[in-house]
Amino acid sequence: MTATGRADVINPSSKKPKGWLSFFRNVSRKSNAFAATTSGATSAILPRSAPVKIDPKVFFANERTFLAWLHVSVILAGASVAIVAFTDSHSSSPGALYGVILLPVSIAFILYAMIQYTRRASMIRRKSPGPYMDIAGP
Repeated sequence: MTATGRADVINPSSKKPKGWLSFFRNVSRKSNAFAATTSGATSAILPRSAPVKIDPKVFFANERTFLAWLHVSVILAGASVAIVAFTDSHSSSPGALYGVILLPVSIAFILYAMIQYTRRASMIRRKSPGPYMDIAGP
């Protein structure tokens, strides 16, 4: 019941999806927005007529994001080494395989973080209007 005394009906179809479904839905939205801004036909970004002043906090935010990605990749690499070290080499369990697969994933995270960091840093230095968002990342 609401404050007015009537019961509100909750529409089950209006619930926002949770988990992986919302992640992939956001990725498609971001990629569509990126395609719309780079198509050139109708741009959502207006051209700037005045010079843009970049605060130092923008550079620091870019670096902080880069360090967060590196933190995650180091944790994954450490988990990979720990899984391989603690699995029994004589057993037929797939534990060592999980550790071996996890190491290239952590290396891929490092490469992705480096690419995004350098791309954003060059865009900030050039005072580009964007888009600064990740298409596949968080």
